[in-house]
Amino acid sequence: MTRFKPNFFFIPLLVIITASASSYFADTGRSWYRTINLPAWTPSNSVMVLIWTVIFILTSISILIIWNKYASEKNFKMVISLFVMNALLIVGWNVLFFSHQMMGFAFIQAMLLIFDLLFLVLFIWRFSRIAAYLLLPYSAWIIFSTVLTLNVWILN
Repeated sequence: MTRFKPNFFFIPLLVIITASASSYFADTGRSWYRTINLPAWTPSNSVMVLIWTVIFILTSISILIIWNKYASEKNFKMVISLFVMNALLIVGWNVLFFSHQMMGFAFIQAMLLIFDLLFLVLFIWRFSRIAAYLLLPYSAWIIFSTVLTLNVWILN
């Protein structure tokens, strides 16, 4: 009989809290967002929701792989710290961009997020290539989103 591990509940819960906080702050600026100039290649809201849902699911799986198999490893705390920093940066980007309409600072925040993800993938690669691969769609999306943020900032 397999014993239930609390992290199978708490890790997805923390990811859901992060997603909910990000969504909340995005919603605070939704009416403003509809009034600004956007590049023609800006994805629709429904596409963004779908992509973020997939990203949060893949991230949850990646964290669970690391937590369940590598918690005793030397750099485990560093990896978890990078995941926590990532969550804070994601929520912070939504606060800066949507709640405060600070596009320049949101762009800087997005650049910090790219670096955090780069370090995260490199650290995780040492533990589990599968867990690292699960973060590659997220990394690609963040690079795309950062370029989009820059273009929105330039257009406005």
